[in-house]
Amino acid sequence: MEPRKHYFAKIPTIAIFIVMAMSGPLGVLLFILKGIDQKVMKEEQAACPGNAYTPPEPASTRKEEPVHGPDMPTQEQKSAKQWHKNIATLCTIMGAVFLFAGVMDVVDLIGAWPLMPDPGELFSDIVMAIGGGGALLTGLRMNSTRKLERLLDKVVGERDNIPLPELFAAAGVDAARGRAAVKSAIEHGYFGADAYIDNRTDTLVVRGAAPQPKKPAPAPAPKPQPAAEDEYAALLRQLREVNDAIPDPVMSQKISRLEEVSGRIFALAQKDPDKKAQLQKFMNYYLPTALKLLNTYASLSRQAVEGTNITEAKHSIERSMDLLVTAFENQLDKLFQSDALDVTTDIAALEGMLNMDGLTDSAFGK
Repeated sequence: MEPRKHYFAKIPTIAIFIVMAMSGPLGVLLFILKGIDQKVMKEEQAACPGNAYTPPEPASTRKEEPVHGPDMPTQEQKSAKQWHKNIATLCTIMGAVFLFAGVMDVVDLIGAWPLMPDPGELFSDIVMAIGGGGALLTGLRMNSTRKLERLLDKVVGERDNIPLPELFAAAGVDAARGRAAVKSAIEHGYFGADAYIDNRTDTLVVRGAAPQPKKPAPAPAPKPQPAAEDEYAALLRQLREVNDAIPDPVMSQKISRLEEVSGRIFALAQKDPDKKAQLQKFMNYYLPTALKLLNTYASLSRQAVEGTNITEAKHSIERSMDLLVTAFENQLDKLFQSDALDVTTDIAALEGMLNMDGLTDSAFGK
């Protein structure tokens, strides 16, 4: 199906401003029709993927127009460039004329206000001033765009392609205005017949193939993490460290005994989950309290002054060490309580079976 022609959407805005300066209602009507037609055109483009922008064919493959050099614009691009220049000049001149005329007429009418000027004439003059101002601003903006296009062309120079962020930075413009200016410069042939924007790499391609997108660097292999220290090893390490921090040989010997007994308790708990369940209070209270007392003792021992409070506190901890060693040994022995019961039960059962089968010494004596 042939695409619909959108004539109102293609009317230049400056032309509407000029019409508006001469006839306000007609200018307003054209603005409304242009807006409606542009909206319909955008909806059709969104519904038809085939309207998406594609890079132009190389000039050497075109059959409908003569072959151009790599940096030479096509005749269509030259015409668009000249039209842009002419319309900018026309907008500037006519806009200034209509703005001046409209403002002067409004001033004259306001000065004659006591004579009851015609409201329709006043409205017409205001619309003329507005249309002239819009045309003047449009012409100035178009001239500014032409200057920016020439600047971008100088920045590109003889390069085959240039990243757009680099181009915008060199020209001193933001990305939104710079991209619009680059598209306009391409339409006007500043970069040659085959220039286009490669959206994959955000690059202006003047000639030749577009640069290949950079492949992401492979992620570095994760460093092997050291095995996490389990709870039992951490407690034994703390006992060893506090032992090294205490110089008293008697205390050191008792702490070594605590470490030895604790190591045997932890070994049994790792082998038998049932035994681990019996160590809740030992793990959550007795052992942490013992470490706290020993760390306090080490801190007191580092003090340069041996006062009464320090001495009494150290003696209290020293007296508690024998109790702690006994408690740790009893905890280890308690873990074998179920084993001892099982042994007693097994032996009683064994003796009973031996007696029943007549395999004991008393049976042979009968």
